[in-house]
Amino acid sequence: MGEYEWAPRERGWAGLFAVAVLGALLYPLRQYRKPRGQRVDGFPLSYYPMFSSRRNDKKLVKYVIAVRHDGSRGYLHYRHLGAGGLNQVRRQLGRVQDEDRVQPWAEALAEKLAVKDELRDVLRIEVIEGLFDLDNCLLGHQVLVDEETVLGSADLPRTPRAVPVAEIFPGTRPEADPAGPKSVPV
Repeated sequence: MGEYEWAPRERGWAGLFAVAVLGALLYPLRQYRKPRGQRVDGFPLSYYPMFSSRRNDKKLVKYVIAVRHDGSRGYLHYRHLGAGGLNQVRRQLGRVQDEDRVQPWAEALAEKLAVKDELRDVLRIEVIEGLFDLDNCLLGHQVLVDEETVLGSADLPRTPRAVPVAEIFPGTRPEADPAGPKSVPV
């Protein structure tokens, strides 16, 4: 390899940088000297309490259930509830509950979902807060709800389709007409 001499100034800057990085890594450890209730977590110098704190055995989780025409129920995927990822949608749902807007939010969601073809068998949605046993969910892979509280619900408004899909023939396109929908040649 080539010979390279460190200039005294470069060596000083490298040492200062190494001390700063080491200090930033060790700085959050000072939180462990404080009692649990007085510890403060903050970005970017976090002591990662999510990994070091005890968690409760049970957790309240807010979610939305879709009730189908046949009476069966299923969890509604978070992509239908709002923009963003799962945790962001959960926070949005929590904020809706905190602001006491669950019923209007459920009604607005029902109107939005009514036009989705993949949800045409859904009759009603229910916003629910369920109490889950985390050990069963995370370790036993069993999603069992201990208690459920319905926070709000709304029926999906269904409007009859003006032109059923089967009536649109190849080579035609639907056209809006004040007298009613019709198919016209393309």
